[in-house]
Amino acid sequence: MLNADRVSGKLMVCGFLLLATLAGCGGERLSRAALAARKALQFERPQEALDQLSATPADTTPAGHYLRAIALGRLDRLDAAKAEAKLALEHSPKDPKYLGLQLQLKLFDDDESAIDPLLQLRDEHPSSAAVSLFAIFAYQAKHVRYRSERKLRAARVQLEKAEASLKTALSLSAEIPECHRELIGMALWFEQPAEALKLLDGLLRQEPDNIELLRKRVQVLVLAKRSAEAISAASQLYKRLERTEGAAVEFANTLNRLPASTAVLEQLSALREHFPQNTAILLRQCWSLGKSGQVAAACETLATAFKQQTDVRRKRLIAESAVAIPLEMANAPIAEQQFKRFRKTIRDEQMLAYLDGQLAYLRKDYGLSFEKMQSVVEIYHTDNTASRDMARAALREIQRLMSQEILADQIRKAAELTLRRAGLNRADAAEIRDEARSLLQLLETNDRNDAERLPTIGQPATEDASKPSP
Repeated sequence: MLNADRVSGKLMVCGFLLLATLAGCGGERLSRAALAARKALQFERPQEALDQLSATPADTTPAGHYLRAIALGRLDRLDAAKAEAKLALEHSPKDPKYLGLQLQLKLFDDDESAIDPLLQLRDEHPSSAAVSLFAIFAYQAKHVRYRSERKLRAARVQLEKAEASLKTALSLSAEIPECHRELIGMALWFEQPAEALKLLDGLLRQEPDNIELLRKRVQVLVLAKRSAEAISAASQLYKRLERTEGAAVEFANTLNRLPASTAVLEQLSALREHFPQNTAILLRQCWSLGKSGQVAAACETLATAFKQQTDVRRKRLIAESAVAIPLEMANAPIAEQQFKRFRKTIRDEQMLAYLDGQLAYLRKDYGLSFEKMQSVVEIYHTDNTASRDMARAALREIQRLMSQEILADQIRKAAELTLRRAGLNRADAAEIRDEARSLLQLLETNDRNDAERLPTIGQPATEDASKPSP
């Protein structure tokens, strides 16, 4: 009886191995190399995937070419990736995902002729996980095209279709483990953190010590507004990274993106105690103090650090936050005081114009606010060293001003004055508003793929503030 049980157990193991070998790309039999490559791609190790597929004997099956194409694409070797996708399709012309990948790679090579065939392929194979995923890129490309043509309603429809396609791909994600990286990215892009978290948790069950996955999980928890879990996960990551100064800045970045709770402030205070000279951690602590309503305390902390700081660039960063924090928290008296104090230190004309525009808004001088924000955008167009992010922030402010009908007269007068100074014909406020909206939409569309909001002007970016700006 015991022998029979052993035989039965061995047969079950063999059966599972056979299923694993047969499962995968389109149901075709996968080689051991292809299975290993697919797992490597699942965990974002494209070079390892290529090495597996190239080991003697090299995998020349359609699935092998398909996986090799994905790996090469992630390594930015687009021409080689397209060649491999072509080979996969030649060997298996009836497999829709091979055609889908070929079209997606053409799209990545700025060939817009791939858009409509890829969307047609999606219509023909609505239950294919891979095709549904590849089609999202075509919907996005069409969305951008309609945006540039100011066909806003049509553009929104394309995003809705892309989201529906993503829903299909997510529901069938087990079919395409090699594409889990893209699925997680798309789930975040479409602000579906719960779906991204499911995929991440599944990957972490296989590789619980994978630092990049742990880091991504923290980001997703922040996006999902699950503050307590995000703090816990970020704290564990900080410990895994051996509490280095770089890890402390990363931890502070996460805390700064959360609502300013007691727990957040306590963690930031502890980080400051360990690394009192780190400007990045200082700025994040002060921004969180400001968000918690402690604007005066934040400014006092910054004033002390400013006096002690000798590095010119770091002094400027401290000065910018010292003005931006009270502005962001709508504390006009403190903001005006700080602006007068630190204006000479900030010096940057674009930054000063933006801060001045925000201060004018708090004073309810909406015409001056509009004029200053227009100046921020004009500086961006005329100075190749000016900040694109600041121009985008100014466009948001212009859009906010234009949306308030009660301010129309002041805005119209300021707009006409700006146009006269530029030597242009008289234009009404609606044209200015539409132009601002169009520019802003294009800027935001181009930058949305990282799925993270840009920091407020003057607020620290995600990199260490002790490093020089790019």
